[in-house]
Amino acid sequence: MQTFDVISLGEIAIPRGNVPTRFSWEGFFPGEARKDSFMVKDWRSPKELIGLLSLWRAQNTKVRLLVTETPINHDCYIETFDHTWGGGYGDAEYRIELVQAIELRVYAEEQKETQQTVALASTTRPAPEPPKTYTVKPGDTLWAIAKQTLGDGSRWREIYQANADVIGKDPNLIYPGQVFRIPGAISGSAMA
Repeated sequence: MQTFDVISLGEIAIPRGNVPTRFSWEGFFPGEARKDSFMVKDWRSPKELIGLLSLWRAQNTKVRLLVTETPINHDCYIETFDHTWGGGYGDAEYRIELVQAIELRVYAEEQKETQQTVALASTTRPAPEPPKTYTVKPGDTLWAIAKQTLGDGSRWREIYQANADVIGKDPNLIYPGQVFRIPGAISGSAMA
């Protein structure tokens, strides 16, 4: 334990070893020449994304790092963010490091145990919703299915990519009775 005297609070003790977790990775934002690539779902200009991340870092904005299908779900601050322009496609390569935001709380001794229980309960992650499915009917197209289940027909590629093993190489060849997984379906949509 480390002990500190704080004006108007008196002596406080902070346990050692509660070091914030750091997360870092490298990647790239695809340039406009790659915006229709199969790996791009929702393209935004690399210049816009770099500006947004740089602003958040400069303003010390708290961000949420959430990695689906893992226990990683933390409030963080952007510790470092570096980028370079590379390739012939207008790509921006970047390296980012996030540090977990840990709130410092000071409690009276009798409040400490109750508050720790409440804090632990509030940080648990809800269970993911079960995957939504859609059964193909005669006359259906991926565009129509995307319009009905995702609210936007132009998102048909998401359904195709999630079901390429069922559909095959040609997204125009779908058959009644096939059951598709619907990624990110809007709530309340009509599923069959």
